[in-house]
Amino acid sequence: MKVTVEELSPSKRALHVELPPERVAATMEATLRELGRRIQVPGFRRGKVPPEIIQRRFQSDLQEEVLRELIPDSYRQALAQTDLTPVSQPRVDDVHFHEGEPLRYRAVVEVKPPVDVTNYRGIALERNSVEVTDQEVDRALEYLREDAAEYVPMEGWPALRDDLIILDHEGTIHGKPFKGGSGKNLTQLVGRGGHLPGFEEQVLGMQKGDAKQFRLPFPEDFPRKELAGRTAEFKVTVKEVKKRRVPELNDEFARTVGDVDSLAALRDKLRDQLKDRKTRDQEAELKHALLEKLTATHEVEAPESLVEVEASSLLREMLGSVRASGGRVEGLPENAEGLTAKALEVARRRVKESLLLEAVARQESLTVSQEEIEAEIQAIARAYPAGGEAAVRRALEDPARRAGLTARLLERKALDFLYQHATITDAYNLITPG
Repeated sequence: MKVTVEELSPSKRALHVELPPERVAATMEATLRELGRRIQVPGFRRGKVPPEIIQRRFQSDLQEEVLRELIPDSYRQALAQTDLTPVSQPRVDDVHFHEGEPLRYRAVVEVKPPVDVTNYRGIALERNSVEVTDQEVDRALEYLREDAAEYVPMEGWPALRDDLIILDHEGTIHGKPFKGGSGKNLTQLVGRGGHLPGFEEQVLGMQKGDAKQFRLPFPEDFPRKELAGRTAEFKVTVKEVKKRRVPELNDEFARTVGDVDSLAALRDKLRDQLKDRKTRDQEAELKHALLEKLTATHEVEAPESLVEVEASSLLREMLGSVRASGGRVEGLPENAEGLTAKALEVARRRVKESLLLEAVARQESLTVSQEEIEAEIQAIARAYPAGGEAAVRRALEDPARRAGLTARLLERKALDFLYQHATITDAYNLITPG
């Protein structure tokens, strides 16, 4: 078998493959025998149809079977012979197939382009000082207080906005109960809206033990069509009214939520946590800036197949964010065409960054150890419920997924290497007197 490789672009190759006539003839004979066992021709018993009749009457089927056998097999051999590692499925064309002649075809594939990274040590970055203000610590304390708030039962107090009420209710239409109209121990936060407009307003001001009867119309566009536009009569009994109580900011609160001895110690702990978070965020921003500088100084052709795969993943993430936000996400286009274009733009940048980081890892002889892979598996598993680690391990038994995990870890290690060897200077905000 003859194989030659033609470079169409830095990321695209064409394999010109030629199979000798003897191999083609042998496959043709084997395929004829197989067809002879399978097909039924009038006037002949199954398996007794002469080869020449099969060849004449089923020529197109025969050729298709031969090509389906020879091309994939010879393509795999061609890859092994040329040491190519495609990142896309081949596009086969220019097929030359005639009896008694060699089989020739061309397979066009995408490959990762050769990348040589230069001047990647000492990339200049500027870092601002990380500071935490008293106001930020105060806000963090308020978040803790809100999170620690409790609902306390109150006797003789009316239900007001932000109170929690527990009630029984019975609903009827023309004296007949309807599905979902009645319930026991319904919990409702007053002021947060309800399933039926106007219901919440009716229970405002009620106290524990109060009972009330009222009529409410269902909206014309109510989701349940059998209730839309109809009027229901409700009987409501309030069983409990609970007021929201936010704990005081004192040493006892600090001991409860922060595992510290005093409020002052809790403030210090929160300040350190906020500073750590800001430092991590700053490091992520600096690494992003570092990659931007690296890609700006290197021309890299991103294989379109890799861009399309990355764009599909990004598009799923974007659409998920849009749905979760109710249709609007700051920084994202509002229409499908804009989202697709944005995904392709980001994907192309990410693929280029990935190729550059892979090259840095290769040039610096960086590797990923089994211990690092194991630690990453455990970190991924922690994001899942109990039993998640077993599911993650089963998924990573797939060689492609495991290779993907290893590649991501290697890219992360290469980026850390670049960051560790960057030239980082502290920024100064100079104020010139007027």
